[in-house]
Amino acid sequence: MNFRRVIVLDLASLGVGEASDANRYESVGADTLGHIATLEGTDFQLPTLSRMGLGNIRYADPVVGLPPVEEPIGFFGKIRSKSEENSELSGLREMFDFQAATRTTSVIDSIVGLLGVHSILISNYQSYLSNQNEAEVIPVNTDEAGFYQLHQQVIKPNNGLLYFRTMGLQANAATGDRKGCIDSLKLADQHLARLMRELYSTDLLIITSSYANDPALAVTPTREYLPLIAYVSSLPEGKALGIRRTLADVGATIGEIFGLDFSNESIGHSFLGELK
Repeated sequence: MNFRRVIVLDLASLGVGEASDANRYESVGADTLGHIATLEGTDFQLPTLSRMGLGNIRYADPVVGLPPVEEPIGFFGKIRSKSEENSELSGLREMFDFQAATRTTSVIDSIVGLLGVHSILISNYQSYLSNQNEAEVIPVNTDEAGFYQLHQQVIKPNNGLLYFRTMGLQANAATGDRKGCIDSLKLADQHLARLMRELYSTDLLIITSSYANDPALAVTPTREYLPLIAYVSSLPEGKALGIRRTLADVGATIGEIFGLDFSNESIGHSFLGELK
């Protein structure tokens, strides 16, 4: 598949169950998605994400309201942070980390200028994103404003990376507002339905989360596996991507698409070859 653009939707704060090292981070029993869903029970519905395979990630331990679907349209799996640090920004740095020939930089900056490739970042202020010197940063303060900008950028035939980090789920999880978390997820789900209609056949959509924060636990952030969904409009049938050991696999996939050298396997492993 000859992808020309990667769109990353970062549902920051969304975890899908305790990670294998959860005990080191006071996160045993953490389950952001599961604990959010129990507030509404069977009325908890995310139809677009469900079709893409969000419920299939938890096929062995289904989330109430999100049973696995028989024919998911997305490639689905779960991914974890490898970093010893567990913060709101450590996962973001890990996701886009790249070891260039002379220094550690980022995939965000490194792909800019390659055959007309751009990097566009939509987010509220985050020091890491603002320090990407080659990227265009579009500042937003609400998810509604962010999705508006996302739609405006998606319909343009640009090549490169388009990244949007949602804010509502983060804010509501931080205050323990599970109803607010549900509303934020439903808003994202509605916009995803529109986004799917706007994608070009050469677009790769990646939905993930840079960290988890279970509103039902006192510790923050929580150490959890994170969702990973990849969607391609021209590939209507998805399959499992398994468990990815580092968020850097996202950056490695982007890097392979745009021709970066990821020979250093300690950084991440691309899942591009699995999208068939």
